[in-house]
Amino acid sequence: MKTLKNSSVRFLCLMLFFLTISPVAHSNVLNQTNNNDEKQYKYTDSFSKYNIKTKGVILVNDDDTGIKSISPGGCLKFSKKTFGNKRAIIIESNTSGKLHFEYYEGWKELSFDPAGKEWLAQVLLEIVRITGIDAERRTKRIYSTKGITGFFEEIHKIESNDVASKYFNALLSNTQLSKNEMIMTVSSISEDISSNTYCGSLYRKYSNLFMTNDGISIAYFNSISKLSSNTETGAVLKNITKKINFDNPKVTEAYFSCIDRMSSNTECGSVLRNLEPTQTLNNQAYIRLLISVKNLSSNTEMGYVMRSLDSINLSNTEVNTAYFNAINVMSSNTEAGYTLRTLIKKHNLNDQNYINLLRSVKRLSSNTEMGSVMDKAMGAMPVNDTVVDAFFNTAASFSSNTELGAILRKMALNNKLDKYACGKVLDYARNLSSNTEKASVLISVSKTKFIKDKDIKTKYISVAKTLSSNSDYKKVIDKLIEK
Repeated sequence: MKTLKNSSVRFLCLMLFFLTISPVAHSNVLNQTNNNDEKQYKYTDSFSKYNIKTKGVILVNDDDTGIKSISPGGCLKFSKKTFGNKRAIIIESNTSGKLHFEYYEGWKELSFDPAGKEWLAQVLLEIVRITGIDAERRTKRIYSTKGITGFFEEIHKIESNDVASKYFNALLSNTQLSKNEMIMTVSSISEDISSNTYCGSLYRKYSNLFMTNDGISIAYFNSISKLSSNTETGAVLKNITKKINFDNPKVTEAYFSCIDRMSSNTECGSVLRNLEPTQTLNNQAYIRLLISVKNLSSNTEMGYVMRSLDSINLSNTEVNTAYFNAINVMSSNTEAGYTLRTLIKKHNLNDQNYINLLRSVKRLSSNTEMGSVMDKAMGAMPVNDTVVDAFFNTAASFSSNTELGAILRKMALNNKLDKYACGKVLDYARNLSSNTEKASVLISVSKTKFIKDKDIKTKYISVAKTLSSNSDYKKVIDKLIEK
């Protein structure tokens, strides 16, 4: 009686297991749920439906036709429904690891051997590919017998990103791959796994392995660029800790091309800002970085990246050119001005740097930003004829008498002012249309030691005569007489 009762309970549990199969409207759908050590899979294709439950560690035999072992207390339960016909197998492991087999056709239990055993041999490989059962051992076996080609053949038969990821993990963790095999593997990840999350996880986990030589690194960056998620791409690139060989132009181009393919300015900017603190950049790397900055459509991100560069070698002509080329495509006066002021503050600029900087200032359409940058530059730039010419050439672009007058006054009072620069101040004061501003500049010049110079005094009087205000004229001439 007790046996009959136990059989009834077991039959009821089996029915509930079978009935959890839910109809699915389209083909090749896999749903997976995990509950601690138990996992449930529901898979549907055009012809059949699988309902699978696994628990514990399950190992298959070497030809994938039978179960070798299940850890104590574990199980493998599955049913398959094809054109209305349903079959099921239950394999349970007791506390000693001994396996108990049950086989069902419809709701009827039949002897497992031979019918159940034969059916298990037919469907087990499909179940293994659906669930990832024994992925690590199977990977070792496949690679040892069929090589990397056999591994990829198996991967192509696996639909689940989760399962494919297990196989790649097993391969990369336990196998000494050749350079060509590693290149094939890193490329296959983004081709055979459709999930950005799983790809990103693998690319982060095995980053050091993928950076062992330049050929693999190039394949690595090319594969990362195929991810459609900017977040995952950025996370992978920022996770790289091994040194990137920027001495190799092909590696450099592959890396920055990967960044350029990202559609998110925020992620691109984040990756670019992360480079200098984590990598050793040579001049070519900085040049290529600045090209990537130039490709950004966000002025804010462009500014963030350029202001973050602390170790850039601006004395290198090509780096210098690339830097200001990036500045010059910024459409925001605010960002461009802020970046130029930061450049002056953070870096010891040479003559050519200042000439290029002043050319960039000239491109600004805001008199306020122009004045702010030029004011900052005056305190740091060398006052020699070449730089002074560039400075006043830029000053000529002011449309505001107020801003131009302020810059000319500050230059006149600059403690590095020489006779040539003083003469330039007077030349550009002549162009002011405001009597107030012109007089104010002349008074500033009158306070310099150069006012006693014959040439400067003559030019001073000449400019004063262009004042249309008698009171302003008298004021500036009186200042001259006082000297």
